[in-house]
Amino acid sequence: MRQIAEDVLRQRLCRWTCCGAIFFICRRCDRGQCYCSDECRYKARREQRRAANHRHRKTLEGRLDQRDRQRAYRKRGSALSVMDQGSNDEHFSGIIPSPVINADIHAYMRRKISDPGTPCCCICGRSSQFVDPFH
Repeated sequence: MRQIAEDVLRQRLCRWTCCGAIFFICRRCDRGQCYCSDECRYKARREQRRAANHRHRKTLEGRLDQRDRQRAYRKRGSALSVMDQGSNDEHFSGIIPSPVINADIHAYMRRKISDPGTPCCCICGRSSQFVDPFH
């Protein structure tokens, strides 16, 4: 049984246009991943959805959909009209605290990948000296 074949890592290039990082993945974890992290995958998917929505808005059907949404919005708004504004007893500052994130996984993975030492799988962390550049 060849132990070396199980340890071979495959080299990939992140397909999100703003990232382009090189990452490694082992054969066990390889499911055809195109992105180096979940963050890149989510951002690329959001860009794809925005482009699809933009294409839809340009069509006649998209314009009719927007017309119908606006009519429904105006109809809802007319039923809930406010006559006067209440007083604001509390004074709030305009500063919104940012949420605390335990660890920036994407930055961690970039440091891990840019490390000139032994490459490791971005999913399970398995390291290997063997990289298959032709996959």
